[in-house]
Amino acid sequence: MKALFILVSLCMVNACKTQTDTVITTNNTNMEQIKNKTTGCPEEGTCSVAAHKNQRLAIKDDGTGALYPEMTTGNNIIVAFTYAVKGPEGTADGDYSETIHFEIPSDTQRLSKENAALADVNLLFGRHCFCRDGGYFPVTDGKLMVEKTDTLITFDLQFRTDKTSQTISHIRNTVTL
Repeated sequence: MKALFILVSLCMVNACKTQTDTVITTNNTNMEQIKNKTTGCPEEGTCSVAAHKNQRLAIKDDGTGALYPEMTTGNNIIVAFTYAVKGPEGTADGDYSETIHFEIPSDTQRLSKENAALADVNLLFGRHCFCRDGGYFPVTDGKLMVEKTDTLITFDLQFRTDKTSQTISHIRNTVTL
């Protein structure tokens, strides 16, 4: 009986050991699945998009090298897209979100920017979580297409960043002005 108790105790201690091997994950999502989503919002979260008229997007540095967006009065339109996932019940730091900000001139009707030209619209990706690689990052790899009418902005954005991991990589949406 004593030996059985010791054996069960050893099994329980061994079961609590953390994994020390290298874990390799693969992304099995193909581009067709992403392209066919109308907004690019994953099912496990909620998304919102807003257009801010008569604003200007300034990318500021907090003094430690970290960037952040600041909206100030101006003549442009800022589009802000947010993807958010609520953390597990009872956790203080379990929420996760990603934001995308970009700015277009008010008189724009059609706009197409790709890769380094995305800096012209101040395209900024933000990852917000209790994690080491959170923060805001300028996007220089992707393609943005915008069509604007008097009342609507339709945009299609495909992008990626090598500075941090990301959930959102393709957004297609329409927002009311």
